[in-house]
Amino acid sequence: MLSFLIYNGKVAVALLIFYLFYRFLLKKETFHRFNRVVLVATAALSFLLPLCIITIHRPMEIAPEPAGEVTAGLPSIVSAADNSVEPWWQIVLTILFFAGVVFVLIRVLISILSILRIIRRGEMVRKENGCMVIVTERDIDPFSWMRYIVMSRKDWNSPNEPIIAHEKAHISHRHSVELLLVDILSALQWFNPAIWMLRADLQELHEYQADDAVLRSGANLKEYQYLLIKKAVSKSGYSVANSFNHSILKNRITMMSKSKSPLKRGLRVLYLLPLVGLAIGLQAQTVYFPMDKVNEKEGNTTQNEISIGPDEANPLYILRQAWGEEKEISREELNNLDNNRISSIEVLKNGAAKKKYGERAANGVIVITLKTPQELQEIVVVRYGKKKDELVPFYLVEPETMPTFEGGNMNNFTKWLNQRIVIPEGCNHSGNMKVGFVVDENGNVKDVRIMESVCEELDALMLSLVASSPKWEPAKAKNGTPVEQFLTIPISFQQR
Repeated sequence: MLSFLIYNGKVAVALLIFYLFYRFLLKKETFHRFNRVVLVATAALSFLLPLCIITIHRPMEIAPEPAGEVTAGLPSIVSAADNSVEPWWQIVLTILFFAGVVFVLIRVLISILSILRIIRRGEMVRKENGCMVIVTERDIDPFSWMRYIVMSRKDWNSPNEPIIAHEKAHISHRHSVELLLVDILSALQWFNPAIWMLRADLQELHEYQADDAVLRSGANLKEYQYLLIKKAVSKSGYSVANSFNHSILKNRITMMSKSKSPLKRGLRVLYLLPLVGLAIGLQAQTVYFPMDKVNEKEGNTTQNEISIGPDEANPLYILRQAWGEEKEISREELNNLDNNRISSIEVLKNGAAKKKYGERAANGVIVITLKTPQELQEIVVVRYGKKKDELVPFYLVEPETMPTFEGGNMNNFTKWLNQRIVIPEGCNHSGNMKVGFVVDENGNVKDVRIMESVCEELDALMLSLVASSPKWEPAKAKNGTPVEQFLTIPISFQQR
């Protein structure tokens, strides 16, 4: 949950910066349609940019270990279970955040239900061009929502051509859809004043655009402005609707009389380009991978030592499996790793390292990520599901820890099998077999099946052996709950 809160914080910063640039550079211009697009696009872009992370892969030079260095003993496993208990402040922030989200969404829902109730109880008096005019006996200000125009009986019986033209413009430009989208985004950013100012500016642009449509239809400017002043004594009260009487009356009248902005001022929107580039650049992360160096004197490859500078002479080494399980290792253990098993090496420094690994990471952290089993052609771990009566891999539940056998990983189980495999007499078949099975939440092996067959005799042998497996330690979800997990083991039979 902390990662989501951090993501939402990044969204808030991006949204604030984008909005401030809009407010200072474009807000006073008469590009109503263009400014609408800019506001909605920057709101959506603020939520997307934190998800766009560029990973830069760089080779890391290998340096020999300083003579006489002593590596202290290190604890064995460092997994997410060590951080399973969230600090109190994080819990409070999470509760507060989602309370605000729920409050805003309920407020929007109440507004929509109120509008629907008025529409349902009103009388439809006209339907044209996809718009439906609803007349209600309630004394309310005219407003539009989606394809409905709602007005009181008094307004319907009065000269209403400018009112209907105004609300038709809202409907034709789909202003209600934009407001609903921004309302949903506002729920996730309820604490950010920028989203509420952006929403107010967007609604203001809607009114400008609708006013412009009325004047283009031939309405008299002075008469239309007088009509707005007469309607300025009340409001519709529905936040998701576009009201004929909006509270920005002075701004609307000023905008009607304002001369059109030169088109070249629209080029100010190009400010978005460096801002987007800066945002992506700040999120870029560097992942280091080992680079073998040939020892000219000895004629062989040096070990997997990492040179990180004099101030970080004793970093914390973390070995991360492909499925996420981590453990501390010593520099000697790092030296003994096979380069072919390493996928990438990442250097964490300062705050990022301490935040995840605590004070042990004071001198930095080196995270060595191993390749997936598929890349190594070893034990294959997949999820399972059925499609056209076949077993296909896909993710059901992302486990925090994988199943373990007799205190170890899948290699322990392959050793257990190797000790018990006896080729049936007369069987001279060779080939590669793949056996799949489920380790359920109680650690029992079930649903054993042959994924790839060699012959009937060997199939029957492996089905029997795998089914007789002792109990496993089941996989566990992030909350510590045991979950089922499907595993497959590739086995190669060769006759000599």
